[in-house]
Amino acid sequence: MSHQYDTIVCGGGPSGWVAAVASARSGCRTALIERFSFLGGAASGGYVVPISGCFHNSATRVVGGIAWEFISRMEALGAAKVEYPRGHVSFDPEYYKLVAQRMVLEAGVTLYTNATVTGCTVEDGNIARVQIFSKNGAEELSAATFIDCTGDGDLCHMAGVPMQADDDEVQPMSMCFLLEGVDLTTDLVRPYIHHNGVDAKRSANPVIHQYLADLAARGEDVPQFGGPWFNTVLHGSCVAVNITRGVGNAIRREELTAAEIKMREDAFRLVELLRKGFAEFAHCAIVSSAVTAGVRETRRIVGQHTLTWQEVLAGGAQDAVAFCSHPLDIHKNNDNQQKFAELPVPGGIPYGVMAIPGYPNLLAAGRCVSCDRSVLATLRVQATVMALGEAAGVASGMRRESGCALTDVDVNELRARLRDRGGIVEV
Repeated sequence: MSHQYDTIVCGGGPSGWVAAVASARSGCRTALIERFSFLGGAASGGYVVPISGCFHNSATRVVGGIAWEFISRMEALGAAKVEYPRGHVSFDPEYYKLVAQRMVLEAGVTLYTNATVTGCTVEDGNIARVQIFSKNGAEELSAATFIDCTGDGDLCHMAGVPMQADDDEVQPMSMCFLLEGVDLTTDLVRPYIHHNGVDAKRSANPVIHQYLADLAARGEDVPQFGGPWFNTVLHGSCVAVNITRGVGNAIRREELTAAEIKMREDAFRLVELLRKGFAEFAHCAIVSSAVTAGVRETRRIVGQHTLTWQEVLAGGAQDAVAFCSHPLDIHKNNDNQQKFAELPVPGGIPYGVMAIPGYPNLLAAGRCVSCDRSVLATLRVQATVMALGEAAGVASGMRRESGCALTDVDVNELRARLRDRGGIVEV
């Protein structure tokens, strides 16, 4: 079967479902293709809590629009909490699925869940159709505009878009999980499940980090770990845990499989060590693990503009359609450390990182946009990619109105439309 749309968004993670809502609200008949049965991707199914990147230096909010509307709606349900002053947003992953679903359906988006994009047809530089596979079998969907929000740039890769050269070392993956039965009342855990920046506390738990590092130094069987980071999910007695590290490139099936197998084993071993080391964890148990590994870094396109670290440090950007404010955060795949550096000013992200020369009807949004590796280390967080998704969705509406190539979108008009919607394009 073949179905015709104005806009097709591939991938229903944080950037994708927002792009679909923005496109539909811009008057486009929009379809959203998602491989899982729910929306939110790494946020809701991967337990990557909190939503980071909404504020810069605890003072300036740099993300608005659909992302902030979503957070406000979650707050009204008691399912999100803006952790002031730093401004990270704790949330309940199940409510995330529900509210994202509501917003997508309210906007009139046609959902294709449990469906995988298997290929595309390119005609004269334009993507004409994508092929998907589901329980229905093979189907084709046509559209005037396509937005790749797969994280790994899968649609762009299928269409032959040039990619930046592979890095020798990509950041490790993580497999987050929910842990119940932890005593959250003591100073060991309580201050570290709300990432509000009070008392200049870092998000990672230093006492537990040192305990695990000391065990490893003594020759104990300690899997590679990061952080660890614990976060409230607001309801119930569970905490979300980010501690595992898996080395490999997630666009290679065999490496992804190996990393996920290892991290699932490692999660249970690390929890065993926590039970032995701390009374707060003596009776804890893993109740759910992420549906797939959390991936920090894979493909990045060669776009109309490649954003550099020097440009981000300069801030501003008069042509910015979104901002990144999260610290540079590069996890190492050969030890338990990370490179971490605060941004002096919010970094402006220009529209050109999403547009692709030679592909007039294709945009990328999310962590596969055109930037250098250091920029990726701040840009890849949820709030930022949600803002990029909204910019892509609004641009698709402008293409529908004018018929222009996506590389020729009037950026000043795009910024004005984002501003009118509550988006932040100046700080």
